[in-house]
Amino acid sequence: MASAIICPACQARNRPKWDFCVRCGESLEGAAIAEASPEGEASSPPDLSSLYLVIMIAVVAGTLALACRDLASQPAPPAATPGVFSFGGPPSPGPSLSPPSQPVDTDAEAARRLMAQGNATEAIPLLEKAAADNPGNAEYRHLLGRALWSTGNREGAVQSYAEAASLEPSYRLGYAQALETVGRLDDATAEFEAVVAAQPESAIAQEGLGRLYYRRGEFAKAVPLLEGLAGQTRDPVVLQQLAYAAEKAGDRERAIATYRNVLAVEPRADVARGLLAESLLAAGRKDDAVGVLQEGLQRSPEAPLLQRGLGSVLERSGRAAEAAVAYREYARLAPNAPDAAAIAARAARLEASQKASGS
Repeated sequence: MASAIICPACQARNRPKWDFCVRCGESLEGAAIAEASPEGEASSPPDLSSLYLVIMIAVVAGTLALACRDLASQPAPPAATPGVFSFGGPPSPGPSLSPPSQPVDTDAEAARRLMAQGNATEAIPLLEKAAADNPGNAEYRHLLGRALWSTGNREGAVQSYAEAASLEPSYRLGYAQALETVGRLDDATAEFEAVVAAQPESAIAQEGLGRLYYRRGEFAKAVPLLEGLAGQTRDPVVLQQLAYAAEKAGDRERAIATYRNVLAVEPRADVARGLLAESLLAAGRKDDAVGVLQEGLQRSPEAPLLQRGLGSVLERSGRAAEAAVAYREYARLAPNAPDAAAIAARAARLEASQKASGS
């Protein structure tokens, strides 16, 4: 299997050149690279003050009940939002827009057959000729963009998508998606905003714009869009994005309530459970934070992620002896995790400190 970047927030596998996770939109900066599988990923010891934003880098994939694996076993979300936070390829074609009165272009039809056979390279000159012969036909330019995209010519593809969108607004969404994929986030945002303004009922446009706001750190703008999607789909991934955006926008109580909604939909979503514990701890509700993690361990007693998180929350709550026990359990459950030795050493230091203080 080719190398991949493992998202620290949801454990999705991403292509090495991507900057953001295709599943949840989180930044991949500093994320671990897996050559054959997520198991054995390398990372430095985690900063316990932001445990659940980096914890998945350090955990062995084969032993964790991670949220992404858990969500994958659930029924697919409703069709209203296909591919939520997962655009990772060339835009899908829009509707056929060739005027019925216009004769069928033989070059374009031959190009379609070649593309259906996976031969985009030979289709390109035919589509270029069809587009030149039919300057007002948006579909031919869009098809040319798809062919160029599939051969790796992203710059040429984006230009063709732009030309198609200028001729026919229904292709503007595909153009916006292409701009996002090539990293032109300012231009992509402007296009998505225009699409949403023209088609406020478009769930795909709303999810794209919400994802972009999220990626750009404009969390206050992302919240209403994500909230609308979450209300339509109850998709746990969208709910988790909404909770995180609400937290970052300064609405911690809304974040807490939304993380609880994630767990109501998917009780085994350990990542969301950990983020909920962190939000509760930040709100000064230490016992609630501990209780959330303990509840998860009642469901999944062999989950290293939850044991490690429990140790961190207990330690920051002043319960060092209990934290050491949880850390020891984490090291036992995930002995091959890159940070297992460091966590075991941390447990030893806490135990030694307790003995020295006579506690």
